[in-house]
Amino acid sequence: MNPTNSHRRRLLGGLAAAATLPLLAGSATDAAARSTRTASKDARLGIAIVGLGGYGSLALERLSQSKVARPAGIVSGSREKALEAAARYGIPADAVYGYDDYERLARDERIDALHLCLPVGLHVEHGLRAFAAGKHVLCEKPLAATAGEAERMAAEASRAGRLLMPAYRAWFSDAVQDAIGRIRQGTHGRLVSVDAHKGFPMALPAGNWRFDPALSGGGCLLDIGLYSLQLQRWCAGGLPLSVRAISHRGNDPRFAHVESDIAWVAEFAGGVLATGSASWRYRNQNRLRIGLETAWLDIDPATPAMGERLRIGLDAPPRIEEPQFPLRDQIPCMYDAFAEACLGRRELPVPASEGIADLRMAEMVYRAANAAPGGAHQ
Repeated sequence: MNPTNSHRRRLLGGLAAAATLPLLAGSATDAAARSTRTASKDARLGIAIVGLGGYGSLALERLSQSKVARPAGIVSGSREKALEAAARYGIPADAVYGYDDYERLARDERIDALHLCLPVGLHVEHGLRAFAAGKHVLCEKPLAATAGEAERMAAEASRAGRLLMPAYRAWFSDAVQDAIGRIRQGTHGRLVSVDAHKGFPMALPAGNWRFDPALSGGGCLLDIGLYSLQLQRWCAGGLPLSVRAISHRGNDPRFAHVESDIAWVAEFAGGVLATGSASWRYRNQNRLRIGLETAWLDIDPATPAMGERLRIGLDAPPRIEEPQFPLRDQIPCMYDAFAEACLGRRELPVPASEGIADLRMAEMVYRAANAAPGGAHQ
């Protein structure tokens, strides 16, 4: 059974009212209880990948590099493809499941958690089934198609006593953490502006689920623009007070129902001005520029899986400094941190409230774009 053929409904209705949510601050603000893990020969957390599309295959490879977690299963609509991947990563054939096998998967004590690598519109359905099966959930971005759907997932995780974490690998970037630390500590004075942009020419063909709002929830904003939204929130410390935006679909028939380009200006508390954009139509752009009273911080590229570059512009004397960080892949680091939380060794580093906050800000941007000429969601 192909999950993209089920529940093809529009998920953009009912935009949630924007309300400030707590920033990460290194602690889990969701009241998800930890569970006692069944002992097994391998002390690492067993994670099953759900969905073996392009990203699911990449995730499986990165999961195999984790020190605290391990590939323990696969859930896929193609058993043949899943068995091939299972053999490659030492996963037993009886740990390969179909999308209708959650009842059987619930009894598999080798699997402690699921990583959802499915189209956005299917996150809620499979997340709720995972919690009913007694599994923790790591969920690809965005957490759901709407803030309301994401809140439903978080509430169910709490009721089930399981953890729900959005797969925000950028939180595990040394450059991003260094920049946020400088802002929080006031190292260079007050934060004044945050400029964040991400884009690339979309190469996927017509018919891909990303162009179907029932499965994607939106266009480039929910796909790659989410990185810029979360960077702005992390820097500013909350949700914006107001947003202005404009979006376009262009002439490409692939973008008949979702935006291909979107840009916004947001005001945060304290007069912090944020500008951002996302696009599926221009050559690679992936940068963050932070304006402070006595310095500027520039991360370019800002959110690759590895290889971020931070530069700091300073005066007295005028100079540019470039801190050096170890070259490391954020994805295995994300798996390690998630596994440590599921095993009860640390707080959840990225709580579900972060995924909900990003969706609330995205909905503010979409609402603002609707009121502007060319808005994609009129």
